[in-house]
Amino acid sequence: MDLLDVLLSQGKIDQKSVNQIRIDAITNNTDVESILQKSKIVSQIDFFRAKAISENVQFKDLVGISIPRDIFNTLPASELKEHIILPFGREDNKVLLAMKNPFDIQLISYLQQKYKIEISPFLSIPDQIISIIDTNTSSQIETNVIEDVQEANQDFNIEDVTGSMQDLGSTLDSGIKNAPIVKIVNTVLEYAVKFRASDVHIEPTKNTLKFRYRIDGILLEKLEVPVSLSPAVVSRIKILSRLKIDEKRIPQDGRFGIKVGQEIVDLRVSSLPVVYGEKIVIRLLRKTTGISKLEDLGMTGNAYEEFKKSLGLTKGIILITGPTGSGKTQTLASALSFLNSPSVNIVTLEDPVEIEIDGVNQVQINDDVGLTFASGLRAFLRQDPNIIMVGEIRDEETARLATQASLTGHLVLSTIHTTSAAGALPRLLDMGIEAFLISSTVEVIVAQRLVRKICSACKEKYEVSESIISEVKDSFKGSNVDITKYFESSQSKKEVLYLYKGKGCDVCGNTGYFGRIGIFEVLVVNEEIRSLILKKSSADEIDAVARKNGMLSLVQDGFLKVLDQVTTIEEVYRVAKEEI
Repeated sequence: MDLLDVLLSQGKIDQKSVNQIRIDAITNNTDVESILQKSKIVSQIDFFRAKAISENVQFKDLVGISIPRDIFNTLPASELKEHIILPFGREDNKVLLAMKNPFDIQLISYLQQKYKIEISPFLSIPDQIISIIDTNTSSQIETNVIEDVQEANQDFNIEDVTGSMQDLGSTLDSGIKNAPIVKIVNTVLEYAVKFRASDVHIEPTKNTLKFRYRIDGILLEKLEVPVSLSPAVVSRIKILSRLKIDEKRIPQDGRFGIKVGQEIVDLRVSSLPVVYGEKIVIRLLRKTTGISKLEDLGMTGNAYEEFKKSLGLTKGIILITGPTGSGKTQTLASALSFLNSPSVNIVTLEDPVEIEIDGVNQVQINDDVGLTFASGLRAFLRQDPNIIMVGEIRDEETARLATQASLTGHLVLSTIHTTSAAGALPRLLDMGIEAFLISSTVEVIVAQRLVRKICSACKEKYEVSESIISEVKDSFKGSNVDITKYFESSQSKKEVLYLYKGKGCDVCGNTGYFGRIGIFEVLVVNEEIRSLILKKSSADEIDAVARKNGMLSLVQDGFLKVLDQVTTIEEVYRVAKEEI
């Protein structure tokens, strides 16, 4: 049987869907597997189980698996990551090997000859393989840090920190890599990259130097070393960032770049004097990370269609709102990537340029030489732009110039700090922009937050309480969204609602979450909203009219993602609690 026949026989897909997929494959000249994975009609685990049956190969689900260190070390980590393979056991003197492609006879033969082992191949989910490689590598990294700390305590001198100038900001493997302090810093940064951390916090306390990593928006404490090493670690990072190592009284900012494997990462460093020394925060900006497609941000239904439609305008202002760390920059980058073509001139003004987009003219703010949002925006108007992106509207001058740019036939995209979409309109009024200018230029406002996604490897079902059922149902009262399909009836004829959560596994680092996705509210400025702006109505009044016109709130969009098994209700509470 082919893949679709297997899924049909297992009841994972219906005949109508099978027929449509076969037609789509022929029409679009693509393969069935690509269509299934892109459409997500079936889960990853069901897809790969069926694929194994259709190709007559063994399948291994790696969820919850514990791999002994000697088995994991059968092959070097570099080979595992490069080929997406994972040794997970032994049987009859053969190494059991989970593989992305168990039919790669050339690879199997190469591994057997090079490492003198016999291999029994299994098909496994590639995402699971990569995550478990990273998880097992991280435990080795922690061991390495402990060894480096012991070495540093025994043999430490200033050369361990300073090293050679050629080592600055080049790679984690160059120059004075054998010096203990350098090895500790390199290992900490490598650990952060492997675990998808967006920030590293290095915090001196009375007795220890703590390393915390922000992963999927949450700070997690991962490492501790003796506080006696704090000055050396801080000095090493300062030298890499070209900061003054003897200046400890004032905050400083710097940057440098590293390469971990094939990943290039730009690091922004901030130092801050605290009671027990200096705290360092390092922001990791991945240059090799692709830009999310517009449809992958998390916008769905009418909100997605309205936002996409607004990007087709030739003039006006599109605003993205939300607190720091809510994904505004990624949304703007996705929008610009969607708009990018040889027929348009796109210019951006950012502080800093976090995501590089080929074909877009990106300018970084430099206050030291007078290149501000306002001065840059003035210069842009002489660059014959079609589309202008301003990183943030911070003051009246920038807001006024953005408004004027939109009035003169430019599409302007920007961000503004408000908690809700409706709140952006009174905020512009507070900045001193006249109501008639706001009503005639602002077209769409998007408010967003980021929620963690349930780990697909350890997702489990549970029944929720009646109070949660009431809260979910109450949130959709008065909206045009029908959520009845998500409820079931019990034997006592009561409504039952099943939701999902991650129980924690090696893939997600026992958090139950892996990755993030946006929740959104998209406010379209129609004639009714424009009249409210002219009346200088409050954010609450504007929000009420927008909801009457069909806008879903952040909480409603979050609850829909909970019902669709994407995230948990606790996550929606965490990121949008001020809206509940």
